[in-house]
Amino acid sequence: NKNRHISAVSSTLEQKILDKQNISNLEKKMSELSDTNKKILSYLVDTSKIDTFVVYLENLGIENNVTLSVKSVEISKNEKNKILVTLSMKGDFSNLTKVIGLLENSPFSVNIVSSYLNKIIVNTTEVTDTPKNKSKDTVSVVNPSWQSDITFNVLSL
Repeated sequence: NKNRHISAVSSTLEQKILDKQNISNLEKKMSELSDTNKKILSYLVDTSKIDTFVVYLENLGIENNVTLSVKSVEISKNEKNKILVTLSMKGDFSNLTKVIGLLENSPFSVNIVSSYLNKIIVNTTEVTDTPKNKSKDTVSVVNPSWQSDITFNVLSL
């Protein structure tokens, strides 16, 4: 009887130790899964918080000296979990291409559908006074700027 009792207590103890190890492993896996879930959610735009995504896009333009305006944001009814966004930007060529590159490499899952880049040339004339001749000279100055329209999809929740 004594040996049976010791054997039963021993096997129960081993089972409890195994259960405790399994619970410990499960807690570790749950925390890893939680971190992975947060990382995945950071790649998706929450449709109830689309305004924060629009602010992110506008700040992207401000930080790179580009006049950026969000023309439209449409939640696609044909395709689930996609938002169609149309942007219009104006600025220097280098700044525009930088913003487009940052948009492509943003933390969100962005798929650019179309992108148009147009050069806008504005001719202005400057009048300068010349003190020696007491006349005014007119000089034609070309101020090139660029305009871009971009349409892209971003994955949403």
